[in-house]
Amino acid sequence: MSQLSVKFNLIEGINVNSSTPLYDVEHDCNNDKHAIVQMKNDWGHLVIWGDVAQKHQDANIWHNVQDNQSPSVAGRSWIFINKLTRTVFAGSDSFGLFPVFLYQCDDTIIIASSRQALVKQLGKPLSLDTDAMRCMLTFGQLFNESSILKDTQHIGASSTFSLSLTSERLFELTTNPLICFPRESTTRFKDALEAVVESVRSSVTNCENPMLSLSGGLDSRLILACCEALNVKLPALCYGNKLSADARIANELAAACNISLITSTDLNGHITEANSRRIAFAGQGEVPVHHAHALIDESLIEATKHHTLLTGTGAETYRAFYYDRGMPGFSAFGLKCLNKLTMPRVQRYITEEYGKTASAAYTLFPQHAEQLQSQVTELLLALNDNAFSAAQYADNFYLRVRAARMVVAGQQLLDEDYNRTHPFLSPEVVSSIGSLPARYKLSSAFHRKAICKLSPKLGDIEWDKTSKPLNQGLTLFQRYPGLASRLGLNNFFGKSAAPMFQYKYSDHTSHSLCAVLKYVGIDNAKSMRDCYEEMEKAGTLAHALGLAAVWQHLLK
Repeated sequence: MSQLSVKFNLIEGINVNSSTPLYDVEHDCNNDKHAIVQMKNDWGHLVIWGDVAQKHQDANIWHNVQDNQSPSVAGRSWIFINKLTRTVFAGSDSFGLFPVFLYQCDDTIIIASSRQALVKQLGKPLSLDTDAMRCMLTFGQLFNESSILKDTQHIGASSTFSLSLTSERLFELTTNPLICFPRESTTRFKDALEAVVESVRSSVTNCENPMLSLSGGLDSRLILACCEALNVKLPALCYGNKLSADARIANELAAACNISLITSTDLNGHITEANSRRIAFAGQGEVPVHHAHALIDESLIEATKHHTLLTGTGAETYRAFYYDRGMPGFSAFGLKCLNKLTMPRVQRYITEEYGKTASAAYTLFPQHAEQLQSQVTELLLALNDNAFSAAQYADNFYLRVRAARMVVAGQQLLDEDYNRTHPFLSPEVVSSIGSLPARYKLSSAFHRKAICKLSPKLGDIEWDKTSKPLNQGLTLFQRYPGLASRLGLNNFFGKSAAPMFQYKYSDHTSHSLCAVLKYVGIDNAKSMRDCYEEMEKAGTLAHALGLAAVWQHLLK
């Protein structure tokens, strides 16, 4: 996505006829004029950015803001400056793919499309917020409007705000409910498949220089299968170690479709100072080095930048997260009539999922444990809606909380060099796949069936989770990994081949983690050795090191 920032000149007396401009706009649209669109009249200025596949909504946004309405639409975010009333309005897209960042401090207000653009416009680094750092160490992500940068708000999914540019600084934030699943209907497989194909068509035809981000997984393979069905040949890139199973399978997929595939030349297999510094300043502290999108390296960027990437972002909503715990009978989670039984199970799983990295943090920061735990609990309550099934509740939580913060943070690492489009998060796709019977979400059933139907030759190629061709189906324990786990048989499902990257942290990063823990306020009664042992025992030491490798560059 392109970079955008607006800085406001807060001098009393500036008006529409003043020689001093009320604001300054900086932007870079990465060679696609539709990535950032500006509309003006005598009293107002609208700036829109986001997914170019949704650019047809721009005219409606313009009409709405002139009628004093603040819309939230799929794929497009916006800022509107009313020069007569000295008020700025802004809105993030429905799924928070293109968040709005609001910085306020003393006499400075900046609104930006990314943390990186904000800091560039400000002209100086911003301090990291210690509450946010503790949250990142605990859960691996932030929530709601919290930001890793001090004095900054992250305006995310379906949220809009107004802010007066007068001395009062009147601020009003509104977050709209995410209504993306039909409440009473169930989608048929063929309708969901058609929605995905048409969404890929829209992404390809509406953007400049489209390129597929391809891996060994199913999300990008399904986009490739859609391209095959549409008779479209796109170049592709694949990041991570060229010797990994992901890269090997991506090469086989590209060869089968006769498309070019550009891969990384970085085979170091460890975190270099240059890599961690690039990730630090691109993500401004909210993206650790072990985030999947942090694997893209300078050589690959140089060979592929200024393209628009078709990514599989959002597709994991319908096949991962809760569904990876597949057990016989899980299809019942798609039945609203059983919500009293199934909803507590879904909520318990989400709590346990976040607890994987949280347990060690609670002992490191005991004085903050209750406040940290309450963040997830409050979100579970806020998003609870018995109008939807337990499966749709899990989908909704993932879209609003997990994808909109952790996934999007990684996507924004790409924004300086690429535009991006997200075919799995068009309203039609979210509605249709989200309303499929739950059995299609277990064991990636929709993806597997869709790929084999659209392009049988892609079904002949290995899936990294089973190490056999995708079209060969699954064993009992691969279909129900939760059952295998319950029986103590844990090696039937999950990537077991060569990984995308081998993370080897230097002694310097370990020393940096000590500094980070002291900075955020660990329990003084604990020694650093105790902290390391607790994190190692809980399996979260690598997670903490991945954050420390980034933060060491921003705390100087």
